[in-house]
Amino acid sequence: MHFICVTHLLAQLLLIFAGATAAAPDGSPSGGYAPVHVACSNSTLLREGSSISQAEKEWIASRAEIADAALADFLDHHLPGANGSCRLATAFSGGGYRAMFVGAGELAAIDSRSAGTSPLKGLLQASTYIAGLSGGSWLLSSVALQGWPQVENIVDSGLWNATSENSLIDTSDFLGLAWAVVTASYNRLLTHVRHWEKSGKGIGEEIQAKESAGFYTSLADVWGRGLAHQFFPSQNNYYAPALWSDLADADFFKNHSMPFPLVTALARRPDSLVYDLNSPVVEFNPLEMGSFDTSINSFFPTRYLGTEVDNGRVSGNCTRGFDNAAFVYGTSSSLFNQFLDTLVCPDCDQLPGVIKWFVRNLLKRMSRQKEDIAIYNPNPFFGSEHAASSNVSTSESLFLMDGGIGGEYLPLSSLMNTHREVDAVLAFDNNPGGWPDGSSLVNAFRRSQTYEGQSTICPWVPGEDTFLAHNFTARPVFFGCDAKNQTDLVKDDVVPPLVIYLANRPFEFFSNQSTLQLTWPDDEKKATIQNGYDIASQMNGTVDASWGTCVACALVRRDQERQGVEQSEECQRCFEKYCWDGSVYEGPTYYRPVNYTVDGLTNSSMTLWGNNSIPVDTSSSGGFSIWSVLLSVLKSIFSWF
Repeated sequence: MHFICVTHLLAQLLLIFAGATAAAPDGSPSGGYAPVHVACSNSTLLREGSSISQAEKEWIASRAEIADAALADFLDHHLPGANGSCRLATAFSGGGYRAMFVGAGELAAIDSRSAGTSPLKGLLQASTYIAGLSGGSWLLSSVALQGWPQVENIVDSGLWNATSENSLIDTSDFLGLAWAVVTASYNRLLTHVRHWEKSGKGIGEEIQAKESAGFYTSLADVWGRGLAHQFFPSQNNYYAPALWSDLADADFFKNHSMPFPLVTALARRPDSLVYDLNSPVVEFNPLEMGSFDTSINSFFPTRYLGTEVDNGRVSGNCTRGFDNAAFVYGTSSSLFNQFLDTLVCPDCDQLPGVIKWFVRNLLKRMSRQKEDIAIYNPNPFFGSEHAASSNVSTSESLFLMDGGIGGEYLPLSSLMNTHREVDAVLAFDNNPGGWPDGSSLVNAFRRSQTYEGQSTICPWVPGEDTFLAHNFTARPVFFGCDAKNQTDLVKDDVVPPLVIYLANRPFEFFSNQSTLQLTWPDDEKKATIQNGYDIASQMNGTVDASWGTCVACALVRRDQERQGVEQSEECQRCFEKYCWDGSVYEGPTYYRPVNYTVDGLTNSSMTLWGNNSIPVDTSSSGGFSIWSVLLSVLKSIFSWF
């Protein structure tokens, strides 16, 4: 049975209607995008990042009852007679719409409520944590803020609409858009954002309202609200007042029906354009925003972001509504400052010389004005006694950017942290454009060895060449299978988790679209979601009938090691098949073959598996990227001279 159904029974329609029309969150007291000032006590809002909060500890304890029951059901189905507990975390990488849509299929494959026969059904219910960054944060935010429905419900309701008719950029005034680039006019460029002005409820009015309330705005605000028009129903002007902290008040969160959600971003030093693996990771969860990383080492209540503090002490009113959900996932995907290094650098050749000069001029102007980065002013960590970096504690603003821009494309630093004591991580790698090469996980390991990653734990992993040469990007692979081999990586007596790694690859569809692709025909979107489902389910278990069993073996491994329980012969066979054995590729630079077999890479021709006739209109497939649009309009202008 395919995940994307063609026909709809009446019962399914009723379910879709119920899931897709859930009441929009009450949100900001302003009733819109703008934050407001509210009275509050003079208590200290800041805490040290030396542990998770007491509220999170209590929530996790209650969630454990539900997750343990779901795990027991999963084990009964796949590994009868096995017992054990597992604090499981599920991670979705960045990668724009591609990551969102491939991730949506993967999310459906682990959801016990989904149609189909995925061997991993129920692992969503067995998860304690769930995290996303960039495109992964879009997926997580969109589903969570709509009441945690099934992916099928959202897809079949017509949401997640990124077709050309609803794309982020309005190209109807082709020449005006080009002129905005030529003149490096940020404000003129914004007027070409779709929904910028619309009956007093446009994005432009929302941005102006936030500025009128006394807060800075940037492209991250515009970006997030533009995405909201694609992700959400039209209620409350496409969830304009919705807050990330609203999740803490939602029934499905209070009754622990979903895993504990978090999205991540990176912090950038003031007056610096540098970002790398040593950039601090900042997380947003429904309760707090902050970082375990050395430079920040502080947490602040999410609902009071925007409040002016000094070392957490409030001297006046508090602020509510600053943690707008669109601003949060817009922050997690704010990759615009990266374009200076990847699009218009001296050695970059994606744009012709003269056109590159104009685009670079625009980007440099935006960078100088800090319009290409998310601005958190007032800085919640101003004066923090816990922050090791004065760049953080003395700056009036905190500058945040795309969570994967430093190279850790999976949100693992916040999950694989000594304070969360995770046993296993289900890691879905749908980044970068092209096909993954393992760098998402490789960089997570590298980051755990940095100054900022002192509380991050990651099992041993090989380099990218080994990932490719050993086919680890074409088939699932387990890392950290034996705790006894991870002793050198233990921190604060916490063993690194076992990582179940699955990379984006083709089964029924080539889901390797560009991260910058902005338009998605509906059939391409659905085919991409279907392929994500195939990756997680391993074609509903047809690639390997023991897939569900082997994952079950991985989930109970850490608890078995703690209890001194010997692995069954069945699990030993699974580990021989899926665990990295420590060997590495030592030949010359490995060049990835261009095609895939069912479990490897090849330079031979290939045929898609399963329903390889998924209809996709190739005349419109592939959409357009922001830069292909600008390139076209600029070429039009220069053709006149």
